[in-house]
Amino acid sequence: MAKKSTSKLARAKQALRSLFTPSSWLRYGKIANFFGYDGAGIQVAQLGRGVALSPTVSIRNGERVQIGDGCHLGQWTSIWAGDSHGRIVIGDHALLAPHVFITASDYDFDAGDGPVMDLPKREADIYIGANTWLGANVVVVAGVSIGDGAIVAAGSVVTRDVPPGAVVGGVPARVIRQRGAAEASGSGVSEKSANE
Repeated sequence: MAKKSTSKLARAKQALRSLFTPSSWLRYGKIANFFGYDGAGIQVAQLGRGVALSPTVSIRNGERVQIGDGCHLGQWTSIWAGDSHGRIVIGDHALLAPHVFITASDYDFDAGDGPVMDLPKREADIYIGANTWLGANVVVVAGVSIGDGAIVAAGSVVTRDVPPGAVVGGVPARVIRQRGAAEASGSGVSEKSANE
C-alpha cells in the first residue's frame, strides 16, 4: 500500500496551489457576491472579548449589532440588523449553533399587494440574553427578546418573547419547560425506567 506524503512541505505546496487556482477564487467570489458579503458588517459590529465567529458568519448593518463577551457563532449564522434602526444585542456567553438566522427587519406584507421586495420594511430591536443557547437552524424575527439562560431547540422559529431560563421549541416556538425543572423534581429518570 502506497503511503501518502504528509510532509509539511507537501501540505504547504498544496495550500499555495489552492490559493492561486482561479476556480477557487471564482467559486468563493460567487458565494460572497450571492450573499452580498463584503466583511464590512463584521468589521463595524461591536464585538466583546473572546468572541468566536465562524468564517462563514454573515453580519449585515453591523453598526447596529452588539455581541457580548465569550459568545460563539456557528457556521453560516446570519445576524441581520435593520437598514435604519432595528438593533440586535446578544448578551455574554451566548451560543449560536450553525445556520441560526436573526433578522431585525421584515417586509410589511399588509402594506399592499405589490411585489414583496417593493413593500416597506418593519424594523424592531432584538435582545438575546446572556448564557443562552440557540440550536441549529433557529430563526429569530424582529421585535423578540430572549431572556437570560434560555434555550431554543433546533429548528424553532421564535416569534414571541422567551422568558429567562425557559426551554422553547417548535414553529412557532412555545415554552416546553423551565431549565432546572428536571433537577427540581428529581433525577429526571422515572423509577420505572430506572428498574428496566
